[in-house]
Amino acid sequence: MASPLRRLVALALLMAAAVGLLAACGGGGDGEDRAQGLSPAELLSQSADAAEALESFRIALEVGGEIALSEGAGVPGGQLLSGPLDISGEGPVAPPDRASIDARIEVSGLPLQVNITRVGDEVFIGALGQDFRLGLPPEQVALLDFGALYPTLVAWTTDPAEAGREEIDGTQTVKVTGAVDPERALADLSPLLGADAPSRADARAALRQGTVEAWIGTEDLLPRRVHLVLDADGSRVAEGVGAVEIDLTADMSAFDEPVDIQAPENPRTLDPEQLGGLIGG
Repeated sequence: MASPLRRLVALALLMAAAVGLLAACGGGGDGEDRAQGLSPAELLSQSADAAEALESFRIALEVGGEIALSEGAGVPGGQLLSGPLDISGEGPVAPPDRASIDARIEVSGLPLQVNITRVGDEVFIGALGQDFRLGLPPEQVALLDFGALYPTLVAWTTDPAEAGREEIDGTQTVKVTGAVDPERALADLSPLLGADAPSRADARAALRQGTVEAWIGTEDLLPRRVHLVLDADGSRVAEGVGAVEIDLTADMSAFDEPVDIQAPENPRTLDPEQLGGLIGG
């Protein structure tokens, strides 16, 4: 008959083995397909909730397309915004109001390396070895909420459908596709274009094409990638605005890892209308 001490040692070894097994399996969740049995709408909704609960993540962006603005368009920083879009960037995000994105922007055929940082209600741009504080209106500062990007695109999505399983950077995902709701999308983009939200009729007439694709991790329902294609006639949204074409891909990773995002020291104040002169535009 085993002594009480030997029984205690045996029990401790069994508990240690069980803990090790659970740790190796990620607490029983590793390998679990949480996407199984969920409808496409539920996948989008639950992934948006999971994204909104994040304290931090890393984002990598690729943006192409074109925004046509005339000189009469009342858009702060319109000189920089108008024309072909060729932007790539990557950096940490701490929602809702902290981000630091190192970006490459193609301007007049020349690449420019910049850093775009948001801390609270202020936005800074670093370029050519100098840091500047941009005097942007609050509604445009609010657009630089990278934590809201994925939930916002989910909110734009209608008629979602599952489009198979794909691996993104070693993570198994389920792909969901859908169409863009014109009214919601153009209402959210209106502050960027210096306009009020369009009527439903104008929004429907303005949107020529709009699709959203989302790749959602099957184990944790966190988004790994989202792709937006939007083509709209901006003249139906705001005066002085022409074509609005956006092709955006965002990859998300490094969930809830520690980040340190600080405002630059001693930045100069820069009016948005001076951006074109800063970059030689």
